Amino acid sequence: MALLEIGASAGLCLHPDRWDYTWHLPTGEMSTDHGAAGRLTCEVTGPVPGPEVWPDGPLPVAWRGGLDLAPVDVIDDDQVAWLETLVWPEHDDRRARLRTAVEVARTDPPAVVTADLAAPAGLDRLDGLVEEAGRHGRVVVMHSAVTAYLPVAARQVLEQRLRGLVAAGRAHWLSNEGKRVHPAVTATGPSVPDDLATFVLGLDGQAVAWTHGHGRSMRWVAPR
Repeated sequence: MALLEIGASAGLCLHPDRWDYTWHLPTGEMSTDHGAAGRLTCEVTGPVPGPEVWPDGPLPVAWRGGLDLAPVDVIDDDQVAWLETLVWPEHDDRRARLRTAVEVARTDPPAVVTADLAAPAGLDRLDGLVEEAGRHGRVVVMHSAVTAYLPVAARQVLEQRLRGLVAAGRAHWLSNEGKRVHPAVTATGPSVPDDLATFVLGLDGQAVAWTHGHGRSMRWVAPR
């Protein structure tokens, strides 16, 4: 797998292979135990597909990289301190998780390049990184709580570029954004209640789950 994140900031989400996981399912609990520095926990409902047990070993990530309008240097203490100011004072669990993520990323800092995806040059940079990543494994382009900050027209252009990568077999597209950010993705799943504040997890442009913005919960909505 080759991971490419849009809006990667310091690249803290580019190390899924360096964490342990616990899913609290209606049928019980599933956990990994690889001796990772941190653990991510999620309450999961709905008809989740997949094996009854986790595969042995961590996720196989052969390459990782990202793009951001203003990348954060994970090695720089001052820049990391700025990231901490973005965590609400009472959210001690998120602050602890952020610090663990920084420690993990510092062991293998991913290359996060500067790119403005609201401009043609930024989209060309994305295409070049997809090409580079493809030499190392199956490419997954991902983003979470990012594209809402693009102008609507630029967001639509980016979405079409990502759909083109999927159609050409060059990448998978994993999106996790507010329900109104990519309406064409949201519309492929069940109707989201107006009073439900949720993110929509999309795979290759298809809605597969409703998620908490910080990953605390996931309701699988795609059929098995």
